[in-house]
Amino acid sequence: MNRILLFLITTITLMTTCTSVNYYIYGDPVDSPLPFSRGVNFSAWFDASSPRTIPFTRYSEQDFIDVKSIGVDVIRLPIYMHNMTRGDPYYTLDPLFLGFLDQVVDWAEKHRIYIILDNHSFDPVAPTEPDIDKIIIPVWTQMAQRYKNRSSYVLYEILNEPHDIDAKLWGSIQGRVIEAIRAAGDRHSIIVGGVWYNSIDELFNLPSYPYNNIIYTFHFYDPYLFTHQGETWGAPPNLRTLKGMPFPYNAKRMPAVPADLRGTWIESSIRDSYRNDATVEALARQLDKAVQFSQERGGVPLFCGEFGVFIPNSLHEDRLRWYEAVTKLLAERGIARTSWDYFGGFGVFKNGISGSFNSDLDIDIIKAMGLSPSPQKPAEKIREAFAIFDNYPSSLAEFGQYGCDIDLYYQNGRKYAISYGNANLYGAFFFNFRRDIDWEFFQSNGYALTFSVKADKPAHFDVRFVNHEDAATIPWRIFTPVDIEADGQWHTLRIPLASMREQGAWISMTEKWLNPEGKFSWDNVVSLVFVAEAHDLNGITILFDTIKIEH
Repeated sequence: MNRILLFLITTITLMTTCTSVNYYIYGDPVDSPLPFSRGVNFSAWFDASSPRTIPFTRYSEQDFIDVKSIGVDVIRLPIYMHNMTRGDPYYTLDPLFLGFLDQVVDWAEKHRIYIILDNHSFDPVAPTEPDIDKIIIPVWTQMAQRYKNRSSYVLYEILNEPHDIDAKLWGSIQGRVIEAIRAAGDRHSIIVGGVWYNSIDELFNLPSYPYNNIIYTFHFYDPYLFTHQGETWGAPPNLRTLKGMPFPYNAKRMPAVPADLRGTWIESSIRDSYRNDATVEALARQLDKAVQFSQERGGVPLFCGEFGVFIPNSLHEDRLRWYEAVTKLLAERGIARTSWDYFGGFGVFKNGISGSFNSDLDIDIIKAMGLSPSPQKPAEKIREAFAIFDNYPSSLAEFGQYGCDIDLYYQNGRKYAISYGNANLYGAFFFNFRRDIDWEFFQSNGYALTFSVKADKPAHFDVRFVNHEDAATIPWRIFTPVDIEADGQWHTLRIPLASMREQGAWISMTEKWLNPEGKFSWDNVVSLVFVAEAHDLNGITILFDTIKIEH
């Protein structure tokens, strides 16, 4: 996704007027020269820290069927390809990763959906290394050999959002990657982009690559202060406290500048440039630059690989207006697109939380993206015992981790277990649940959290459920501490939900701790977390298996 430095560039470039392209806002849609036109990103799947942490069951073949039913014809699949290797000296791709990816390609081809294998190996803050060629070329050489006989439904995207690297150097490296891919054949289209987070303006600094089937990409998050209000991942000062920015600009609805952003470039942008940036006309002028680039290069095809609005701190009606405007502007210019993302914080489900395709889609946003939503019906609450992890994470939950070593595929006899080791203080793994689970029913009817656990050394950790956090709700916690003996044996633990104690709340948006107030809500559970809360667990490995909610 675009970052703060991209916003600075955009702010400057919007001050200039594109004079070599006829400027228009409202026109008839133009057919894309590509065989696809509209899609989504399947994020938080293969963009994992290692092959051992790919939450493979986060998506399934049914998701391909579902998105096609609403009009999606292309899926962009972010992959941390460089994390999928075994390291120096050959950067050999891991067989576990390749096996998983083969299955995804099978699904795409079976259902005739284009699949973009997007090398998403990047850090939003750390610069793209000037010697990235030492890994990106061998990685793509292997990928091209692996999929050379697959259909043209498979596309390759060389690198997501290169930044803080010389444009000429990046253009040269990208050219050598194209050459390595083409050595395996020319069946598959290759997607290339410029520096500064795939900026539109940087398209003009790319070489004219002398190959067929080249698609030029850019990302579009203008105006940044609107689309990224509430983000926490950018370099300080980030936008975690910014909320309620309107689109289009409306002087009467502008929020007060948060205290932590006063005196920063963000404050000056809110007060000085936002009135000009947050208009449909400004968005059109910027997209016209992409059209200009295409025309200057003989009509090369364009692809907007990411566009979207972060949900937590933005108002739905503003988000809707932005999607309607951007989708219309892209369609008028014949630019294919994939929104960021599907299940995530920029996604198409209500409240930015994974949900049921048949009951939790944000119908208005889906329509604004030019898609045709399926009929929705009231969600049927889940009130039967279910597995959270049993060989794989459940499709009812998104798996994640931070501050620890995780292996989702530790061999436990003929099945997998979770290996959790070397956790820093607060290092954890977690499951983010869909919203159709009736936790209040489970808690009030005597259900329990059960799991099997084994440790190689004595260990202490907390198990907790956490409420959803957004601009209007507080992430209250309820927990149980656990002590494990190091006897080399599996122990099955049972924690009645009704026995868990309130712990308080950590508000990430403001980085503040709140003591317990008796306000934890089982109706608002979003996460189950296993965490090194009292002290780190460095040098300790704990195995977990068969995590369930049962009576």
